[in-house]
Amino acid sequence: MTKLSLKTNKILAGFWAALAFLGFLDAVYLTVSRYTGSTLNCYVVSGCDLVTTSAYSIFLGIPVALFGAAYYFSILVLSLAFLDFKKNYLLWAVIVLSPLGFSFSLVFTFIQAFVIKSYCFYCLLSALDSTLIFLTAVWFWRKTRRNPIISSENNGNILEEL
Repeated sequence: MTKLSLKTNKILAGFWAALAFLGFLDAVYLTVSRYTGSTLNCYVVSGCDLVTTSAYSIFLGIPVALFGAAYYFSILVLSLAFLDFKKNYLLWAVIVLSPLGFSFSLVFTFIQAFVIKSYCFYCLLSALDSTLIFLTAVWFWRKTRRNPIISSENNGNILEEL
């Protein structure tokens, strides 16, 4: 297995922590605005309120932004815990969680584009955030995954791992 240096892992964990913190703030802002009924300050695109008050913004009676806040908080805690304890399984937990956030971002971005036909700046920011976390998690996984060596002497069975 290829190992990355502790310095590289710390940089990655710090990057994830920063992205997760921004995502958490974004999701909390959307959640609070949903519960208070306040109007969002929408930048660059228009339609924030249309998106955040649509039927797609609630799942099981809970704003999807609250699920996003929980996701980002989890990534933040795992990243900060790695920086403190230096245990690689904490980074692997981020790798396991990252497709979840990325997948939901894809679905919600699709819904904004093709169903609601309006965009929410904060939702797009969250999608960018979760995409960056996912892509760097894929990079980390590819750099550290096990690469089996297959031998023809043993009928193609895996003999050892790098």
